[in-house]
Amino acid sequence: MAKEKKRRKLFGVDVIGHLEAEGTGVKYLFAPRMTLRYPEVCQDFGPNYRGMLKFYPDRCIGCTLCARICPSNAIKMYKVDAKKQPGITYQRCIFCGFCADICPVNALDMSDVHDVAYYGLSEQVQKPEESSKGPPAVERAKKVKSQLDEKRGIRYEPV
Repeated sequence: MAKEKKRRKLFGVDVIGHLEAEGTGVKYLFAPRMTLRYPEVCQDFGPNYRGMLKFYPDRCIGCTLCARICPSNAIKMYKVDAKKQPGITYQRCIFCGFCADICPVNALDMSDVHDVAYYGLSEQVQKPEESSKGPPAVERAKKVKSQLDEKRGIRYEPV
């Protein structure tokens, strides 16, 4: 059994531990920045990133599997031209990708867009006509990829 260090306490405060924490704060105060300057720079998430959904109405067969498998109940089926098609509520969506995975005809696809802002809650409810347009295009000045640096932690390299 390993012995624990006994530390001296002054008035119930671990002085040594407090000084070590202060030293760590001062050390990283002058270290290079490890965060990104978003939105000027955006991290590249890779090909399997699960962002907002894109719906292809011409492929949809109306099987309702996407609505049945959705764990957060974010997909609701709407009747369009005597056929059921999914609408997406981004207030509820957890971006799990189950709907895109289960679709037998690939009518739903995950995009790489994740950072869309809406003015109101009602705009986050997209009926099939709106979700078929897909998420809005987002332009980025520069994409970077994160790399682990043993001395510094995370550093970012251009893609």
